Amino acid sequence: MRNRKENLNKLFLDRFLFFVGCFLLLILTPLLAQVQPNKRYVFILDASGSMSERWDGKTRMAVAKEKLLQLLGGLPKDVSVGLVAYGNRIAGCSSARLYHPIQKGAASVVSQKISSIVPAGSTPIAQTLSVVGEYLLSDVQDTEIIFISDGVESCDGDPKSVLYQLKQAGKKFRLQILGIDIDPKGEEDLKRLSILGNGNYYPLKRPEDYDSSFQRIFYHTEPELITTTPPKESQTSLPRQNQIKILNILPYEDGSESGYILNYEYTGVTNTSYMVQLYLYPAEEKLRSFPVPPLRERRMGDLAKHQIEFQLGPEGKGRWTFRLPTGKRMRASAELWDMTGIPKILALSEEKPVQ
Repeated sequence: MRNRKENLNKLFLDRFLFFVGCFLLLILTPLLAQVQPNKRYVFILDASGSMSERWDGKTRMAVAKEKLLQLLGGLPKDVSVGLVAYGNRIAGCSSARLYHPIQKGAASVVSQKISSIVPAGSTPIAQTLSVVGEYLLSDVQDTEIIFISDGVESCDGDPKSVLYQLKQAGKKFRLQILGIDIDPKGEEDLKRLSILGNGNYYPLKRPEDYDSSFQRIFYHTEPELITTTPPKESQTSLPRQNQIKILNILPYEDGSESGYILNYEYTGVTNTSYMVQLYLYPAEEKLRSFPVPPLRERRMGDLAKHQIEFQLGPEGKGRWTFRLPTGKRMRASAELWDMTGIPKILALSEEKPVQ
């Protein structure tokens, strides 16, 4: 009888520990999955002379080091990281160097390398991206590139062409750019680079912006928005509408040819499948007499290019990359179609100039 009681107690304890373990696993898994252990990260640090300028009481380099060391210290030990920098005591335009290859568990070593960097020299972004592509990128594994800079290319290089060549070579990467107190024109240049690199641009207007940018890159969270409560009469939500918007059209160059990147977003009323159609046509409209169905693009007879993309879900974003002959003034518009049953058009965007 005693042995039987002991066996029952042991069975109860085993089952209790099993359920506790499962419960803890369910709680901890989302937290551990925020930074994927098998993810590859390479940091590009701008160590040009301008990084020694003062910014909110410290030098730009001091703030960058502080934020990077804090970030690296909080990453899982088995995350793979590497480091590339330009400048760092080297004058001129040939200063891009690989300071540490991408290795698992290398966060502490990369932290030591960052601590010893001293700003000096120019800003050879194109050369630096070539170094990253040659030594660190893979056509098998994705690599997240985190590029921190306070300026744009200053060495007559063509970063856009380098990115295009890397994509043509099948390299898998996303380029996330953090721009330190960049002027509007410089921000446009870096935004185009990030878009061409399938990533995002994060403006750093104050040191605290590092934290929100890293949260979005590494933990996929959006910064908290401070909102005020509107008056009661304005709290009634408006009915949802079908919409398609062209957000922007940005030019890029890939050597001898030029092209454009068009970003769009759509909103649908129902959770179903959608089709987005892109139309490109000359800016000069021809006279026409045939009737045009409601919501359809009336310039279809002038089409120079037509692209289609399928989407799933009530809202989303997309991107098209296309080339056009130089010297031609073009315009663009997009249509949103519901693909449930018989396809039907839902919305037409405003036309945008391609320039």
